[in-house]
Amino acid sequence: MAENGELFPDAGKIVIPIEDSADPEPEWEMDWIRGQEVIIQEQRAVAVYRNGKNGIVIREERAWDEEEDKVIVLSTPEAANALIDAIKRELGGR
Repeated sequence: MAENGELFPDAGKIVIPIEDSADPEPEWEMDWIRGQEVIIQEQRAVAVYRNGKNGIVIREERAWDEEEDKVIVLSTPEAANALIDAIKRELGGR
């Protein structure tokens, strides 16, 4: 400890230069629709659950300008399996 009781007596004398390259703002306009830098487009939250009649509900969070969430109800296991098969097909069998 320094003689005057300060823990870091030289702390006020330390100068850390800020590099110009640290600026995160690009000099070009970001294209949020077609820009190859954008790896994930906006994605609203999606919930999956069973309703009171045992149907499977797929619910998408509403946007700021929408009154209600979007809801799809699959009322039978066959409907749910058809959706699962279609998603697998679109994913290439993964």
